[in-house]
Amino acid sequence: MEKAIFDNTHIYYDHDSQTQVEAFANVAKFVAECGYVTSADQYCQGLKDREIEATTGFKNGIAIPHSNDASVIKPGLFLVKFNHGIEWQALDKQPIKLGFFLTIPKDGATKHLKLLSKIARKLMDEDFSRTVIENDDRDVLAKAIEEI
Repeated sequence: MEKAIFDNTHIYYDHDSQTQVEAFANVAKFVAECGYVTSADQYCQGLKDREIEATTGFKNGIAIPHSNDASVIKPGLFLVKFNHGIEWQALDKQPIKLGFFLTIPKDGATKHLKLLSKIARKLMDEDFSRTVIENDDRDVLAKAIEEI
């Protein structure tokens, strides 16, 4: 995984969100603070708009929300661990405890949508999924993400 796309500073522990709307808003602020979007509000709306198309919630409490709205400056991957299970309309109907949030710029979107596909495939690996779900250690999580 390229350092420009992900490093251990892209891990966010969300202790407050209890709804998907709160989760999107809190993560959007974090992503904006990291310098990957020009507007937290616009990125948040992009996440909501994408979710309307189809759920980004998969199984085992994991979602892969993403947006390629106009606020996105550069490609990024952000791992978010939620303290509270978030109702998400996930495919397995389970609440989300972990999200892989992506910023996808309009220019080069195809390349970065391939990253989304890689993440989805990696989630089929039970060891990988267990590692990211069960660990809160930033270094362990970063090492797992670097394997994508």
